[in-house]
Amino acid sequence: MEDLIMTDTRATPTDSSITIFRDLIASLPFYQLDDAQLCDLGAIAAESVSGLCHGLSELGDRLQNGADIGPEQRRHLGASLNAAAHLIPALLEICEQAERCTRTVPHVGELIPRYVI
Repeated sequence: MEDLIMTDTRATPTDSSITIFRDLIASLPFYQLDDAQLCDLGAIAAESVSGLCHGLSELGDRLQNGADIGPEQRRHLGASLNAAAHLIPALLEICEQAERCTRTVPHVGELIPRYVI
């Protein structure tokens, strides 16, 4: 992703790769999956986002409480945070696409699930 051509001068290479990754996920042919597969995919993606957010929150708490982190741990931590920054938007896109593909006209009083963090 280092060879990306930036067209928005305010964007960073990380922002650009996150957008590209989310756009690639959005272009997947979700319409080829059946309703059960879409429901499973959406649920797994939503659960994954929730787990990532919980882990990031726990990490934030530990850092705020003065956890001692060595240079090698910082390198791994940085890589993990960059991965999470890419995964969260992609997983949310999967949730949205799965919901869009399975949505039918709801019956009166029937709730449409929303994936909220």
